[in-house]
Amino acid sequence: MTKESPDRKALCIGHRGACGHAPENTLASIERAIALGCALTEVDVRRTADGALVLLHDESVDRTTNRAGGSWPR
Repeated sequence: MTKESPDRKALCIGHRGACGHAPENTLASIERAIALGCALTEVDVRRTADGALVLLHDESVDRTTNRAGGSWPR
């Protein structure tokens, strides 16, 4: 086992922004991750059937909205 340097710090990365603090993959979530001190944030980008880019993790909007379905090319 190697000895850790006292100068090394953990890298804080926001998952889908700060998804435990604001709706995931939203500007509010990304801003919250920054406010919490995250050095980086990870988001999910998908292309819709009409070619638009959206931030959404799932293959459909069922879990994160009050709508159902998806519009991703298969």
